[in-house]
Amino acid sequence: MRTLTALALVLASAPAAYAAGNLDNESFIQQAGSYNSATVSQKKGNNNQATVQSGKYNSVLSTQAGGKPGTNNSANVQTGSDNTALISQKDGNNNQGAFQVGHANSVATTQVGRLANGGNNSGNLQVGDYNSAVTTQTNSAPNPQATDVAYTNNAFSSQFGSGNSAYATQKGGQNNEAAVQGGVGNMSVVTQSNSAIRPGSAPVVGGGNTSFTAQFGDNNMVTATQKTADATSGNFANGYGNTSAALQYGAGNAATINQKGSAKAGDASANPGVFNTSATVQAGDANTLSVKQGGSTAGNFGATIADQAANDTNASFAAQYGVQNNADITQKNGANTQATFQAGRDNQATITQKTQALGTGNGSNNALTSQVGAQNQATVKQSMAVPLSLGTNNSLISQIGGSNVVNAVQTTGQQAVAGNNTQIALQVGTGNMATISQATGANVANTSFTAQYGSHNTATVSQK
Repeated sequence: MRTLTALALVLASAPAAYAAGNLDNESFIQQAGSYNSATVSQKKGNNNQATVQSGKYNSVLSTQAGGKPGTNNSANVQTGSDNTALISQKDGNNNQGAFQVGHANSVATTQVGRLANGGNNSGNLQVGDYNSAVTTQTNSAPNPQATDVAYTNNAFSSQFGSGNSAYATQKGGQNNEAAVQGGVGNMSVVTQSNSAIRPGSAPVVGGGNTSFTAQFGDNNMVTATQKTADATSGNFANGYGNTSAALQYGAGNAATINQKGSAKAGDASANPGVFNTSATVQAGDANTLSVKQGGSTAGNFGATIADQAANDTNASFAAQYGVQNNADITQKNGANTQATFQAGRDNQATITQKTQALGTGNGSNNALTSQVGAQNQATVKQSMAVPLSLGTNNSLISQIGGSNVVNAVQTTGQQAVAGNNTQIALQVGTGNMATISQATGANVANTSFTAQYGSHNTATVSQK
């Protein structure tokens, strides 16, 4: 308790000293055991470092270069053997903490602060053996004219078990990442980039990136990539943020999330980005899931703020339970909504939704797919390539049983204010197959409903 109190006092007393104009470096090291090593390098002042080691063959290497208005703070606690912590912090306003208990755990943190009012914050908790956490954060302004913003990057990882790996790379500001791992051999890779000036809590939709990963089991894999940026070449337009959450239970599950909310520059005008949000849940073994969302809108449409947010947002939810389920979701240009639920084994669901050419407007694609059983397959493709996207595509597919196949394609084009496609297919039994294709033009609305009960059923619907 006295050790932790001393550690806290070293870090907490620094801000008052620097407020008085001092540029001192502070370092506290306590070691109990044998063959522990701590190497500290501090330059230019405004650096604080505290290290506590208990056990043997633990090592800490801390390098800090300050001298800016902000401070660099680093705290590391190691209990056990062969734990390593490699810390590098530059230019101030960086905070780092690592707590390691066990054997051969490693933490590597690199932080660079380039904003006078912003900063980087990193925390790592490791309990077990051979866990690895690598965090790289660079805090910078969204553009050369906005150097006074107070945007920060935050990264936290907690690892319980053996052989878990967590990698976090964040650039710009307004990036937040958290990873929780329990088990053996789980891996989380998160890459976030944000050069949008829009605050994270702005009206309608914000400009921050947020990622959360929870893995419980063995050999699960999550890869999340999120990017947003303003359009600054020629005309200006805001880039919007991304949020993703991935939860995995079991072994050998893989989830890949790629979201882009950047604005798009144009010759005559620039289109704002879209706000992407994704949530995935996987339970079982060998489930694979890929989510890709992005695009740009034609502007904030809608009578209310809620309507505007809906038209600027891509939303996706996918839940898989069983073995060898596969879901591939692609949404682009905002106002797309998708939900996929699969329970059983050998299920496949592919959903592709797109609105373009001049943006989403008030148009939206909606798809809901639910599969329960074995060897089910559902493919839904909806497209709205129009100058003014004011129409909607809606599709609902539900399959219960085995060997069911549904293919639904809906598109609108060549119309004054777009048309509406609506498709619903429900299959219960075995050997069912349904193929639906709809295309509209000039305010023509297509509607199709298909229900099959039993076995060896076949339905084909085509409307133009």
